[in-house]
Amino acid sequence: MREKTYSKKDLQYFSQFASGYAPYRKSDLDAMLEPMDFVFNHFEKPRICEIGCASGQFSQALADRHPGQNMTLIGLDIALKVLSLYPYGKICGSAFMLPFKNKTFDMALLPATLHHLFPIEDSLSEISRILVPGGVFYCMEPNVFHPQRFFFMRFSRLYQLYRNANDVPVHPGKLKTAMVKMGFVVMACRFVNIYFKEPSVFQCIQNFIADMMPKTRMSRFWLPWFILIARKVR
Repeated sequence: MREKTYSKKDLQYFSQFASGYAPYRKSDLDAMLEPMDFVFNHFEKPRICEIGCASGQFSQALADRHPGQNMTLIGLDIALKVLSLYPYGKICGSAFMLPFKNKTFDMALLPATLHHLFPIEDSLSEISRILVPGGVFYCMEPNVFHPQRFFFMRFSRLYQLYRNANDVPVHPGKLKTAMVKMGFVVMACRFVNIYFKEPSVFQCIQNFIADMMPKTRMSRFWLPWFILIARKVR
């Protein structure tokens, strides 16, 4: 059943970026990577897998941010045409049946990937399998608390006009609970804004609201993304 979780329309959607997928600004990448800086103190030679890597903008920024770190980077994606541009080791495969042995990686990174992996329990189980004890899980996800996404995603047929692919919002609280049940300890969870190089009209509205509002405990209702980092303890 897991092999059928990715449909032809998913592959068609992600393959449209065959010329490369690098949507983030330098400041976006800094905001995405800074919360993870502290985890590198735990690993001398981290083995890292980026799941849903596309052409590798996130992995490249990670390597540039830690130039003295002796890391091994592997990218996995279902869209071979996009994956062919990934600058490090790469494997074409499904996140629901990861082609790696148990306890292969020290870190599994999913920047804006997990909401494409519904049902996420299946993909999380695979990610846990390939992580060593003490391994680190990282994801950046659209924030389901954000009003624009909350109301837009309620109407699946309308949303399919925007993106006709596997795309289900991830609730940060439910994700925390799922990670704990699977033997992880949540190390960080923060809400952020990502501006993008060429923001859509919706993203421009998100950016304007996020810039206008104060940074408080209520920020989860106007910051459109969240970052969660967890460590596998068993």
